Amino acid sequence: MTSVEPIPGGRAAARRARDGASRRRPRGRRWLRIVAITTGTTLVVGCGAGYLYYRHLNGNIQAGTKNLTDEQGARTAPDAKGRTPLNILMIGTDSRASSENVALGGSADEASRPGLADVQMLLHVSADRTNASMISIPRDTMVTIPTCHDDKGKTYRSTTHTPINEALARGGPGCVVGTWINLTGLDIDHYMMVDFSGVVRMADAIGGVPVCVDRNMWDRYRPGHGGTDLKLDKGVHKVQGEDALKWLRTRDAWGSDLGRTKAQHMYLSSMIRELKSSGRLSDPGQLMSLAEAATKSLSVDKDIADLKKLYDLGNELKQVPTERTTTLTVPVLPDPQNPAAKLILKQNDVQQIWKMLLADKPLDDKGQAAAPSASPTAAAAPSPTIAADAPAKSTIAVTVQNGTGITNRAGDIKKALVTAGFTKASTAPGGGTRDTTKLTYGAGQQAKAQVVAAALGLPASALAESGTSATLSLVIGADWKSGTTFTAAPAPTALPTSVDADTSDNDKDCMTVVPQGNLYTY
Repeated sequence: MTSVEPIPGGRAAARRARDGASRRRPRGRRWLRIVAITTGTTLVVGCGAGYLYYRHLNGNIQAGTKNLTDEQGARTAPDAKGRTPLNILMIGTDSRASSENVALGGSADEASRPGLADVQMLLHVSADRTNASMISIPRDTMVTIPTCHDDKGKTYRSTTHTPINEALARGGPGCVVGTWINLTGLDIDHYMMVDFSGVVRMADAIGGVPVCVDRNMWDRYRPGHGGTDLKLDKGVHKVQGEDALKWLRTRDAWGSDLGRTKAQHMYLSSMIRELKSSGRLSDPGQLMSLAEAATKSLSVDKDIADLKKLYDLGNELKQVPTERTTTLTVPVLPDPQNPAAKLILKQNDVQQIWKMLLADKPLDDKGQAAAPSASPTAAAAPSPTIAADAPAKSTIAVTVQNGTGITNRAGDIKKALVTAGFTKASTAPGGGTRDTTKLTYGAGQQAKAQVVAAALGLPASALAESGTSATLSLVIGADWKSGTTFTAAPAPTALPTSVDADTSDNDKDCMTVVPQGNLYTY
């Protein structure tokens, strides 16, 4: 974190400087109303009073590379007014890289360990800013993490069937971004990350966040097992400081990692309501306190590592009403390889959610998506960019399998590839039953996959790195039942029935404590 010299003259001088700046520049007071609060553990608040304080706050912000992978996501076409949605990945890390984090998180012997991304939420804000969604993936969900290249030049090879929270340790938040692009097929505009101490600072600056439990709860710490030691009586409490951090980290008292993500959604929704109702966003002194805490707490991508940019972003985010902000956790299933401890995505239902986001469909039932661009092809997911030195089609080996259930689909696509110049294309038996078309490629074969995808019209989201084979594998899914050029099916208009969604205006819900013997209750 960048160190900054104190403002000469102390608080009184700073106050006089602010007052003078306000008289000289009528627009200066606008900076006292900067609102860049985003829904997440990485809620952002920015404010400035005078150039020195502006520089001071900017110096607090840590910045990194947005995407450390070669993954490319699809962008939603602009609406009729030229507006596009925002996708912001919010990350909470358990890093013990500072003495402050060690004191809060314990495990001093883990101070040198790279942090894990134990909180991961995608904030999607609609193009017209009338609705938003916060979508969580539990930390123990097994996914493919693509090849990541950190800012120091180190490469971390792609891994399959790996807990999603390990992506952060493979290069930094830019690797988490690339993992989400690989999973969702969506382009991600920004990331925001906060650590233990950041959560504590923000909770204190806000004055506490109301949460609720349905009975007396005590998440007892037990050596060798864990536990946060959070202890609350039945009912509503304002948690702040270390208790706020404990709330976000508690798992066993809720019964599972799914319970933890629900508790995180409750906390963030409550934080939004608290900020909007408390008057802190219109009080200059309290705004400055919030700005100091937020900028010290944040690590963001370089594109928004500036107070003015965070201010502009916040002005867009604050337009979304709480009753139109949907919170949910993606549908998951027990991992067959470790059903007691790990999870896998319920792919069909999860893909339905990503398709709704790409089409900018609202995830609630209170409104319709904004009208799309007049161009009928603008909303189609783009194919990957082809490099000028891309390999020749005749050198690319690709096998085609039929996962549609329709006779001879693999043969039809293979013939189309050969006609297009892919003379090494062939068919292979198998393919099973697939809902979505997928083109997988081995390490170092991405350029070849991009050439094939461009020839067939496949979106970037259909590509995935897996293994080390030099031969590409194309499995045709039920989303491509006819023709030799891929055409995306219409986006779904409602969430799958497996999703348990809520909205941020719900202030009546309580977390259900799940007793196990005499644990977690008192």
